[in-house]
Amino acid sequence: MNTMCEYQKNKISNVLCKTFRQCKEKKLLINNYNSDSEEPSEATEAGITKQLGTASMIKINSFKSSYNMFIYSNDTVSNLALQPCQLIYKEVTYSLNSKVPQWSIEDVLEWFKQIGFSEFDNNLLENLVDGDLLLRLTEDELRDDIGINNSITKKRIMRELNNLKQSADYSCIDSSGLNSFLKSVNPEYSTYTYSMLRAGINTDTMRYLTEDQLQNVCGITNDTHRHCIINSIKKMPVYVENMDKLYDAFISYKQSTSSVLASLLKVYLEIRGYKVFIDVKRSNDAKYRNNVLQTVKQSKNFITVLTPDSFDTHLMVSLDEDIEFLDNDMIRKEIATAKQSQCNIIPVLNNFSWSSFAQLSDDLKTLNEYNSISWVHEYQEACVNKLVKFMVK
Repeated sequence: MNTMCEYQKNKISNVLCKTFRQCKEKKLLINNYNSDSEEPSEATEAGITKQLGTASMIKINSFKSSYNMFIYSNDTVSNLALQPCQLIYKEVTYSLNSKVPQWSIEDVLEWFKQIGFSEFDNNLLENLVDGDLLLRLTEDELRDDIGINNSITKKRIMRELNNLKQSADYSCIDSSGLNSFLKSVNPEYSTYTYSMLRAGINTDTMRYLTEDQLQNVCGITNDTHRHCIINSIKKMPVYVENMDKLYDAFISYKQSTSSVLASLLKVYLEIRGYKVFIDVKRSNDAKYRNNVLQTVKQSKNFITVLTPDSFDTHLMVSLDEDIEFLDNDMIRKEIATAKQSQCNIIPVLNNFSWSSFAQLSDDLKTLNEYNSISWVHEYQEACVNKLVKFMVK
């Protein structure tokens, strides 16, 4: 027995020395082989035992460890484990990253293979299903487009897909942390992350969501889930930065049509003791414009005066007329900044109707969901009183 152990020890030493002579990174290989860490040590050992023969590899059971290390470890360890696995002619599992929205078509095919449904490769390839489409697949699409008619098979695939959605990394498209919020409500709700992100929802805009929007726009059909999400959103802290904001109100308006009303509102509010800012200069200077947007961030309330032409095509596309474009461009930027800064937004409607709502660009469509007031010139005092009621202090 001792003789056999000594023989194996000498043989391993000879192979190790031979490997060292052939390896350009001698120091790295030695350190890996002698490492106290299991991964590099066993990966190197597996490469050596290949040269000793397959029987020796099986006897010391190194292949299984290397194989598992390739699947579950980080890139460095996976690369180390890959080499001995390839040496003994075993098929190595495709290593999929967790950023599913960025998956290629090949990644999707591999995922279907790993969950045991590789027979649908041709249909997936024909439909060019990548990570984006995979996360949006429905049972009807699996049947009609991928050709999966067996209802049990569809349920199995959807179960795997829901598990994938819950484990996916959405950081590449989720800068606001929407996925983390949904997981905090219920880990199962992270299956809705991608559909909500695609609908333009983030942690700043979701506070204005309704259950109908969750169902019709985000595709959340479960009544209980919608109710829980809405309730959790309502419990979120509102306007947490108000204590640090310098202005009580910022008035946004179109100079060509709303300057009189904007100035009138400023006077009414200042009489009541509010600190109000309006931009009367509308400079094209980049530094000045940036300062104006910083003022929006420093305002508790954002009052936007809307007139019949506020949402005409000038507000949604670029124009050649510099003055008109500058005015409309700043309005859009002010509104966007107010949303991002969680300002309390209050539209003041001056002969304005939401009938053009369907024509608005996505970044403006939510304006009709805020508390608004209709300006009636004959009842200015009453309108201002209503405005004040909507303002936060």
